Amino acid sequence: MDELEGLAVQLEALGHPLRLKLVGILKRDGPLYLSDLAKKAGISRALAKVHLIKLQKAGIVKSRIVVSQDVAKALRYYELVEFSISVSPEEVVRLMEGRSNE
Repeated sequence: MDELEGLAVQLEALGHPLRLKLVGILKRDGPLYLSDLAKKAGISRALAKVHLIKLQKAGIVKSRIVVSQDVAKALRYYELVEFSISVSPEEVVRLMEGRSNE
């Protein structure tokens, strides 16, 4: 995937209000288990997972499995990957032409 496609994937992933809310919760509250994150967002686990997968594919969040000693099962733990996105018409042209950052 080239830089232009990568930018498009990130912008698409951030282009939904629920995904932006999940990013905000992870930034504010730090890494969370799927159930806790869904609860804080006021959505079902299934819906949270759909949106988190999209964010993960875009490199905006990452996850890992943690085995809980309390409940003796594996739980998925999500955390934010620090990022910064800047878009301008000039940046789009630079990416289209494959030029390095000047």
